[in-house]
Amino acid sequence: VVSAGALQFSVVHLGPGRPMVAKLVRRVLITCTLAPAFLHASGDVANLADAPCDLAVVGAGIGGAYAAWRAAEAGHNVCIFELADRPGGRIHSLRKQGPRQDLVVEAGGYRFAPKEVCMPGVGRNFCLSTPITAATVEELGLKSAVYDPDPKLWDHNMRKLVDESGNDIGYLTLIETMLDRATHSGARLRYKTAVLGLSRSASDVELQLSGGNRVKASTVLLNIPQAQALRLLRHSGPEFTTFFPAPLYVPVQFPLMKLYIHYEDAWWRNYLNLTAGTFQNENPNPKPGVVPAPQPAPLQGQYHDGNVRCDGPGGACRGYLQAFYGAGKAIEYYRPFHPLDGDAAIQLQPSVLEHKKLLTDVHAALVAYHRHALDAANTTARVEAMLPNAGVLSIWAQGVEGVHAGCHLSKADDNPRASTLFKTALRPFPELPVYMANEAFGSVSCFAEGSLNMSVAVVSELGIPQTSLLADVAQKQAADEKARGGRVVMPPPMGDPFLSLNSPEYLSSQSAEELLI
Repeated sequence: VVSAGALQFSVVHLGPGRPMVAKLVRRVLITCTLAPAFLHASGDVANLADAPCDLAVVGAGIGGAYAAWRAAEAGHNVCIFELADRPGGRIHSLRKQGPRQDLVVEAGGYRFAPKEVCMPGVGRNFCLSTPITAATVEELGLKSAVYDPDPKLWDHNMRKLVDESGNDIGYLTLIETMLDRATHSGARLRYKTAVLGLSRSASDVELQLSGGNRVKASTVLLNIPQAQALRLLRHSGPEFTTFFPAPLYVPVQFPLMKLYIHYEDAWWRNYLNLTAGTFQNENPNPKPGVVPAPQPAPLQGQYHDGNVRCDGPGGACRGYLQAFYGAGKAIEYYRPFHPLDGDAAIQLQPSVLEHKKLLTDVHAALVAYHRHALDAANTTARVEAMLPNAGVLSIWAQGVEGVHAGCHLSKADDNPRASTLFKTALRPFPELPVYMANEAFGSVSCFAEGSLNMSVAVVSELGIPQTSLLADVAQKQAADEKARGGRVVMPPPMGDPFLSLNSPEYLSSQSAEELLI
């Protein structure tokens, strides 16, 4: 970016084989610090008409936040439009939770793997790594801690974000930090602003926004899931509706659900010493068409997953237990308790009749599952008398605003194949400066790494500088791919490993009674 008094020439690279375009953008060169409140800007976008965007980012998820941060710090004029009133997409950290308002509930994505972790499976191991996420966390100076404290379990080397004292701060902190860096460098962020359609305007792309506003951009990055992307394109100009973007139709979406319930007395820790491992009552995910059998409620959770603080007398613990995390038919049991017409996460309160019923049933299921261990500890009656005093139920499915899905998987034997989808979907319209970055099309299904990986590739194609940490990751990935004759290192993981709990190898020796012994 070359300054010229009150004017700047912004050089925008539109991708391989396309010329560098010099755009004259009128800006007043004033150095200022943006207040943190700017992160909660309204949907008023009238002022953007006088200052077109070098890069327009649709969606303030992790991929959008990363691209906005890099481009803004490189001096580009960045505009970010987010449909919801919060950033993050499926990364949804709820803070100030619990009666003391000092806990965090991760209603969506929440952990990463700096080094490869592998879960034993039937016939093959399921391996996962998120090196780009880890490098970004390190560059931003964020602290992390072990996600699973048991070194014998496969996910021990996964990480979560914490503060200086080791308390959970929420995975959303990663996105918030990138957006804060972006806005402090001049990026303009607007919440509650829907992008309704795209059209070509000379060398630019014009974005039609809610409220009748229109904004022009040299380059557009769509950081939105498959359903939202296809809906947007159906309402766009002929440049987008007369060309079939095949890669965008490859993924298949499926729902995910998480349930956390809060106890003032974290009995699974205080009496059973259960700090890690999984639990599952029978099979909460039966064959298609079969109603989940476990009664009074299906369970599929992890003892180490849930924000707990042990600050009571004698180190007594309080906090949240993850009662369910999964996909499949079990979600149908919980679906009637969720409105599915707004936010994915709802607060469960015993004062609400249907919530009390759900919390009571889940508690009864937990007591039934742990009865042998509770009997052995002579605490059955005490725990039976307890009731959860709060909870969070999040269902990521059709109807949830702006998301409409939990995760995405590629169709079997489709073209392009899953192993190359993230490359072919990166720029689905070869002649237009419109890019994609989302988990739906990414290299790692169900994890933010998929979206982040695509965003890094977009930033690279736009000629925007990136740090040596990410350069090292990219060089290693390129070297691995070259060593394998141009093939990707491995097929994209088929979702979150924990969702494969039906694997007998994974569930062996994980019952509450065995863990107690």
